[in-house]
Amino acid sequence: MKRYVLGLLGLALPFMAMAQTAPDLVVQGSDKKIHGDFKGALADYTQAIAQNPANIKAYLGRATVRSLEGNYEGAIADDTRAIALDPKNALAFSNRGNARTAKGDLSGALSDYTQAVTLDSHHIRAFLNRGNIKNLEKKYSAAIDDYTTVISLDPKNTAAYYNRAGAKRAIADYTGASADYSKAIELNPVDVQAYLNRAVLEMAQKNWDGATTDLKKCVSLIPEERQAYARIYLWVVGVKRGETEEALRALSHYLSQSPKVLSGTWGWEIAKYLAGHDDEAHFLVSASSFQAQKNRGQLAQACYYVGLKRAIAGDKAGSTTSFDKCQKTGNPSLHEFILAREELRLSGDSK
Repeated sequence: MKRYVLGLLGLALPFMAMAQTAPDLVVQGSDKKIHGDFKGALADYTQAIAQNPANIKAYLGRATVRSLEGNYEGAIADDTRAIALDPKNALAFSNRGNARTAKGDLSGALSDYTQAVTLDSHHIRAFLNRGNIKNLEKKYSAAIDDYTTVISLDPKNTAAYYNRAGAKRAIADYTGASADYSKAIELNPVDVQAYLNRAVLEMAQKNWDGATTDLKKCVSLIPEERQAYARIYLWVVGVKRGETEEALRALSHYLSQSPKVLSGTWGWEIAKYLAGHDDEAHFLVSASSFQAQKNRGQLAQACYYVGLKRAIAGDKAGSTTSFDKCQKTGNPSLHEFILAREELRLSGDSK
């Protein structure tokens, strides 16, 4: 009897080993992925799929690696195969949404994220990413709803507060946006961008003391070569407070003391213009050049600063024209867009 039992065990062991081969490859591939060995991870996931074409985890793992390598078509194909095997797999829909977003297929991504949250009402990443898509499409109220859902599921999700603040400021809800940036700062007291964004909202609301405090906090948290925008906004605050000469001296001192690595950057170009080291015509040409290279709203930013300097010089019509040009970019994610909008509103020239 004992031999018979041992014999059964002996026969069973090879069967157990074969059944564990594919899952072991998935675990092995995941470990390689974590350590940056994408080539090895792909090989393991591919081998696992060859051994078991219905291995959903292997498809999901390989899709993730393909996305990390920039092979979004391959990632989408793997996620789609996982969905075919398990149509209720929320993770597969969410991951495919990520790949589609990276590929620029926002409509497809939105559909995938919606399917993911339909299948899993607690899928935080899908809600967050769907909110981001809606934000990009300027559907701000809908984006705010998704970010609010994320916060209800995870009250310490800094990204949700930060992104919701951006959507709120786009619709001119400065009080709500400031509260969200404050919460993001509470969760992460060294969040430089949250301080900078909150400072801009304070500027838009003419709270110069609050703006100055936040901007100085930014300066204290980052190295000199990254302080350009905080210094530029401190100049704006100084001018608005009627302290133009002091603001000019502070900005000129920064330019003279800042590291050489700042030279040639767009922030450097703005600071030079504001400090009087460049004229309007050349500044606008530089803005067009930077815009062509990076397309991050440099021309719209330039129009705001030109408008501000024209206003200082007493050229109301010229400043209004420049602020209006900034507004016509239609990009409320730019700080200067927000500030130009408020300049036009206060002057009665908003459209």
